[in-house]
Amino acid sequence: MNTFPPPSGLKKRTGLLLTLAIAAVACIAGYGAYRASDAMGPVASSNGNEVGGSFRLMDSSDGTMTDTHFRGRWMLVMFGAIHCTNDACTPALTRLSTALQAVDPARKKFAPLFISLDPNRDLAMNLRQYALKFNAKIITGTAAPATLEAVAREYQAPIVRHPDPEWEYTYEISPRIVIMNPEGRYTGTIETAASAEDMEKRLRTLLEQH
Repeated sequence: MNTFPPPSGLKKRTGLLLTLAIAAVACIAGYGAYRASDAMGPVASSNGNEVGGSFRLMDSSDGTMTDTHFRGRWMLVMFGAIHCTNDACTPALTRLSTALQAVDPARKKFAPLFISLDPNRDLAMNLRQYALKFNAKIITGTAAPATLEAVAREYQAPIVRHPDPEWEYTYEISPRIVIMNPEGRYTGTIETAASAEDMEKRLRTLLEQH
């Protein structure tokens, strides 16, 4: 019996259905992780810090991460969203990435965290893709709204949402990057609007002090 290859149209439809199925599974997994985070409830504590403290968030692999994962490194915590007001987050993270590449090319001394305030749109796969924009390894994560509110409050980061004609809404970038030392103690801040050169100087100062 002769066999014939399927028509090209059928191949295209099969490929499209497979792509849609993969996307659906990814969305379901992301939603499941989001609901799991929601069920866990707010997990944040100052641990005696003036600013900052402990937290538990969803990371960009649909797993969880806590502040203790980064002990032994300087933790740099910044809040914002992929859809950031005035598109301020990407330039700020680019400047931070440039500074980190100069100071810590081996990626062993600093843990830069970008916490998204927009969990409905910034799913794990979106955060992974966003992090690829930067030369330094930027660690991305988010959480259910109640958890985000608790963590942002500990880190004194305002949650400000604006309507947007193109993206429907955006979130403001936090005005400061909070610095936690390798023991998890609050050490100070870096302005998110600072130049890459000023960020680099601040990071070098931290290493000299510790």
